[in-house]
Amino acid sequence: MACLVNINYDPATAVAGTTKSLGAALAMTAIDTTNLRASFTAPASGKVMVRCRVALGGGTTLPTILLGVLAGAAVIFRQMPQLQSVPGTIAATTIIVAEVIATVSVTPGAALVWDMAYGVEVAATSAGLRYGGPNDAVASTAYGAATFEVWDA
Repeated sequence: MACLVNINYDPATAVAGTTKSLGAALAMTAIDTTNLRASFTAPASGKVMVRCRVALGGGTTLPTILLGVLAGAAVIFRQMPQLQSVPGTIAATTIIVAEVIATVSVTPGAALVWDMAYGVEVAATSAGLRYGGPNDAVASTAYGAATFEVWDA
């Protein structure tokens, strides 16, 4: 299986809080059309595997979200992510990893431009997607990369 696109977007300034809010219902929306956009040629197999991974946190309850892919306004796929297990009580400082992996049918040879996207089905006040941050030893300032990969399946 060959990797067609691998984006690990980890900006020096964290994206957190209300920037990518999970505090209100939201139809599927591109996360970042500059840095989490994948351009590739569909493989001859007509199948790709997509992986989207991002952290979320800031709320004391878990939202119900969807992660997936948009091509312009068209939803290519969306699904509820697998969330990292959290033992005990969730605090506003708890960071949870959300990840989806799906196989998608494509037209062989097509030039495609896809955006990593999210949607909010059940909101959680103060919660948001989180990625990036400085390389320091200060708690709750860095969350790591948002990852968007497309593989020839």
